[in-house]
Amino acid sequence: MEQAMTPEEIKKQKPYLDWSLSEDEYNYISEKLLGRLPNYTETGLFSAMWSEHCSYKKSKPVLRLFPNKNSRVLQGPGEGAGVIDIDDGQAVVFKAESHNHPTTVEPYQGAATGVGGILRDIFSMGARPVASLDSLHFGELTDPKMRMKVDGTVRGIGDYGNCMGIPTIAGETTFDPCYQGNLLCNAMSVGLMDQKDLQKGKAAGIGNAVMYVGAQTGRDGIHGATFASADFSDENAPPRSAVQVGAPFMETLLLEACL
Repeated sequence: MEQAMTPEEIKKQKPYLDWSLSEDEYNYISEKLLGRLPNYTETGLFSAMWSEHCSYKKSKPVLRLFPNKNSRVLQGPGEGAGVIDIDDGQAVVFKAESHNHPTTVEPYQGAATGVGGILRDIFSMGARPVASLDSLHFGELTDPKMRMKVDGTVRGIGDYGNCMGIPTIAGETTFDPCYQGNLLCNAMSVGLMDQKDLQKGKAAGIGNAVMYVGAQTGRDGIHGATFASADFSDENAPPRSAVQVGAPFMETLLLEACL
């Protein structure tokens, strides 16, 4: 059985650099947070949880510039999705998220799971998703590889929504050479709910049962999160196995079970 690297080997060989954890971050973890060298599991957990995918470490300073409070905002940042009061005891719930790196590496599944992730964030708040939107930005179509990525991205978004019975009602698409190496795939979902049905990601009490429900675990592992922080090109990209594989029919069951 293969043995995990020791903390000393991790410090010397620096595998965390391949997991998008910087040397400064590693030193901060070992010197400030833990007061010792992190082991293999801890290093992997930090690299995942401190990734752009999970903590928005690069974009959060920019996101904080947006206003997020007024008399209509029932839920701002901190939960799965935003919630806005639309009167009559009802609310609209919305979530937008980028899935740029996964879609660049594996267009069909990258775009599909981008849609699936935000649909989950909608119904986990207690709302029924009613529509999706997208904002897609590609390189020039004169490149055969880019034409393949456009086709895969569009099919991934459409197929996932169709399987769940949720239409894509609007969007935008642009083409520019600046997106030749890294395309942008931004997905958005909108849901409706009665305000009394609002659910938050909190639990309290002793002895509660925990149900862990979802699709089968794939081969993406922690790198499904960590490579969101990486800079890469066609010549320097993570393997396609780092991208999650969508399971829209399982998510449909999960949606109805949650609601």
